[in-house]
Amino acid sequence: MHNVIISQNLKLLDNKLIFNEEKKMFELIDGVKYRIFEVTREFEPVICPRCGLLVHKTKEYVIRKIKTFFNYDYPVLIYYRQRRLICDCGKTIQENNSLVQKGKNISNYLIMEILQQCKYKISFKQIAEQLKIDSMTVINIFMEHANFERREFTEVLCVDEFSANINENNPYAFIIGDPVGKDIIDILPSRHQVEIDKYLAKIPKEERLRVKLVNIDMWEAYKVSFSAYCPNAKIAVDPFHYISKATTEFHKLRRIVEEQTDNPKIKSILRNHWKLFGLNEKKLSDKKFYSQLLNKKTTNREIVEYCINSDYRLEEAWGIIQKIYKFRDKCTLDNCRDMLVEIINELEATGLEQMKSIAGTYRHWFEEICNSFITYGKYNKKALNAFIEGKNRLCKEIKAIGCGYANF
Repeated sequence: MHNVIISQNLKLLDNKLIFNEEKKMFELIDGVKYRIFEVTREFEPVICPRCGLLVHKTKEYVIRKIKTFFNYDYPVLIYYRQRRLICDCGKTIQENNSLVQKGKNISNYLIMEILQQCKYKISFKQIAEQLKIDSMTVINIFMEHANFERREFTEVLCVDEFSANINENNPYAFIIGDPVGKDIIDILPSRHQVEIDKYLAKIPKEERLRVKLVNIDMWEAYKVSFSAYCPNAKIAVDPFHYISKATTEFHKLRRIVEEQTDNPKIKSILRNHWKLFGLNEKKLSDKKFYSQLLNKKTTNREIVEYCINSDYRLEEAWGIIQKIYKFRDKCTLDNCRDMLVEIINELEATGLEQMKSIAGTYRHWFEEICNSFITYGKYNKKALNAFIEGKNRLCKEIKAIGCGYANF
């Protein structure tokens, strides 16, 4: 039954194959049991590449062992008895076929299967084990057929980095994507400004002028490079990163208060429930639970309020952090500048070192933070790097599955 189905599938690869029905057998090669098919091909004259005449004369037959693959009990090995034709001009030519390429020992079907498997998050070694072939064969087929050309720049771009550990000088790789089309445009082995400048300089000017918005994190090289090479583009900082700067500095202040407070309950809450203090107050749960530390029923919101009311520094800083969250969620491109100036002034007025650090960062990235309120696309989305952050995770997963890649 399987023999008939496999024969029919092989016929789909080349409908002029002739099977030797008497020679079907099994063969053990390197510990793998193969189902063997001996085939020839209907005679078909070919055109001589030297003189242009039709060649009808057979010089000899060559046996080619070709691996192929079908989802049955055994891998298939084809013994292809291929003709070599000779022209009157003396040129020797192999007969045409669609079963296997010249110089290959695996069928076109197996090549397509390898490329199909490479689309999934699976290692080259696992593909090789599944198809009963050598892992280097899988790698070579992938490198030969995969298209590594970059995509063209679009009006909106997202750029970011991910940990690649390519070498000591380049721990981070640079990734650039299209958040509208949901495509990765290109990946570079370094996020250093020199490498980004070299890359952008090679891109046609017309294509660079097409870019209207670039979403970045707070890495200075991105701002400098894209401002220089994409002069029509607005640079926007991803909201996650300016919020992250604020919460990071707030937690530095929280640890200082934790060390200085004499109240053991406050100290314990600030240490054990530290995540609550960096949240947007909208996410603080009002669900009651029993707290052994406070010896009463309480909520996450009440715990936070209990601690921040115990120290004026925490109370003042936490209030500004909540104002930053409201700035991100409620502001528009029209009123964001006034609101951001007000936040910066409040941060500086506290006199706290950590809050001044936030203010300094916000002043430096003032325009880019305001540009994060620019909308694009048919759904009027705000400038975000969420798409490219998801692709970063995908790149890391692929790298982990492959146990690293020597060839970037």
